[in-house]
Amino acid sequence: MKFFKLLLIGFALTQLTACAVAVFAGAAGTTAVVASDRRDVDTQVADHELEKGIQHKLNHDPAIAKQSHVTVVSYNKNVLLVGQAPTDFLLDKIVKMATEDPNLADLYNEVRIAENSSTAQRTQDTWLTTKLKTRMLADKELDGHQVKIITENGEVFLMGKLTEHEQKIAVTIARNMSGVKRVIDIFEPYTKPANDN
Repeated sequence: MKFFKLLLIGFALTQLTACAVAVFAGAAGTTAVVASDRRDVDTQVADHELEKGIQHKLNHDPAIAKQSHVTVVSYNKNVLLVGQAPTDFLLDKIVKMATEDPNLADLYNEVRIAENSSTAQRTQDTWLTTKLKTRMLADKELDGHQVKIITENGEVFLMGKLTEHEQKIAVTIARNMSGVKRVIDIFEPYTKPANDN
């Protein structure tokens, strides 16, 4: 387990830094982000493994890989599936494969019966996610680091452990962002410690 924790932190460092200088500059910041996450480190590692394991199974099923576009996201061992599948039969197969993981707490299936989204749409989705994350990080009443944002075909999915007040802010920001078709929140309640300002 210690190896996987180190692997997760190392992976985060490689994603946040682009050169040797940035690695040294970003190391403290990355550790702070991991430490400030409202999930404990074991759960963060479990989420990473859940995502990787389920996505790997889906990507290596010939029918699913060829005909569908599915993204797996895990937060606090709750798994969200988003994307498109052409038939109910294939969608049922996707859901069945995802639920086989013994570490799964709950599954949220948001895969649509539809043709796969275009490259242009996926680029737009990435841009929407970036704009939303930037806006949430700038809000002083919301800890934007705690919100996991997934955008698929203009639909925005929000995950995280947030207070009721933070949840309302996050949803409001997403609903008022140009280009967002729909907002689906899968938040878990969080109560701030008494000494947490």
